[in-house]
Amino acid sequence: MPQQLKIGLFGFGSVGSGIYHVLKKKASPEIELKTIVVKKPNKPRSIDPKYFSYNAEDILNDKNINVVLELIDDSKAAYSIVKQALEQKKHVVTANKKMLAEHFEELITLAQQQNVSLLYEASVCGSIPVIRTLEESFGYDPLTSLKAISNGTSNYVLTRLFQNPQPFDEVITDAQKHGFAESDPTLDIDGWDSKFKLIISNYHAFGVLNTPEDILNLGIRHIKPEDIEFAKEKNFSIKLIGHSKIEDGKLESYVAPQFIPNKEAMTTIEFENNAIQINADFAQQQILQGKGAGSIPTASAVLSDLTSLLRNYAYPYSKANQKHAIKFDSERLIKVYISSYAKEDLDTFQFNTDILEGIQDQLQYKIGKISVDELKAQVGRSKAEVFMAVFSD
Repeated sequence: MPQQLKIGLFGFGSVGSGIYHVLKKKASPEIELKTIVVKKPNKPRSIDPKYFSYNAEDILNDKNINVVLELIDDSKAAYSIVKQALEQKKHVVTANKKMLAEHFEELITLAQQQNVSLLYEASVCGSIPVIRTLEESFGYDPLTSLKAISNGTSNYVLTRLFQNPQPFDEVITDAQKHGFAESDPTLDIDGWDSKFKLIISNYHAFGVLNTPEDILNLGIRHIKPEDIEFAKEKNFSIKLIGHSKIEDGKLESYVAPQFIPNKEAMTTIEFENNAIQINADFAQQQILQGKGAGSIPTASAVLSDLTSLLRNYAYPYSKANQKHAIKFDSERLIKVYISSYAKEDLDTFQFNTDILEGIQDQLQYKIGKISVDELKAQVGRSKAEVFMAVFSD
């Protein structure tokens, strides 16, 4: 692997411009930004136009460029760029978790075949060094569970709702005004973003390669003030959690709001902050926390990947290469709370065990146990606007 990095950058949005300014501030003779490819020629930009191109081939076909930074928000275009870059034997650093989750096995295999590095620290929890920690610190320490608050938008919304119960749409609008939510927050509040990150984490933590179709994702879109009051009465907080746990040698994994006892450390992670709680056989419980998004924090993770290329770094995939593969389990029962203002909405969901029913002011709810797989199937069939949360174990 070359010790001189000549970089082609795709995208000059929040993260792309952030990495430009980080590289400028921390100038290194071994790292040179050569070309930036963007889509809109007429968009005003704050740096020298000599850096910009509007043709992907100016990076992909440039033999002097040996590292591609992919920092665009279009996952389909990102996949094409990353695949071509790897085929051209260029190292790739990306932050695109959706693209990775949808094409993970193919891209990992291609990078290994081409003997180049595919690095993506910034794809999971922004500036928090999750992937490197899982590989380097826990590579040979068997993990028993992983819990992640990995979406800043949802955590910001839930923090605000617990401080002052109010209509969900009002909190989303406020989050958008403060830059904590996208104009279309669907991927965040419906748990998709957290699911993509969990898929990536599971491979490094447990060696299990999931697809997006494998993982149940429940979001916070239909949370109501009465759900907040129910949680407070039981001394719970509600966090959107990417949950993975080993039971009987099999991996249970899903994304869902969780009722977490207030005594647990994860309940202290507030607003746009992220955290990941790792439980290991030897190291026991560890928590990493910090800024999960933003141009400069994310750029810091990208910079970490770049500097690691100077040291010939590639992920060892320690858990993926272990002798005894862990199997994915979607049949285990989990304890679920479902609520709605309309009882007929609840009737569309059937539990595997006895049901506890109740009323919280005007809210109808029921609690029971159901397998992850069956819940996923019922969610797929139902159009009911219900809120669901899983009880933390």
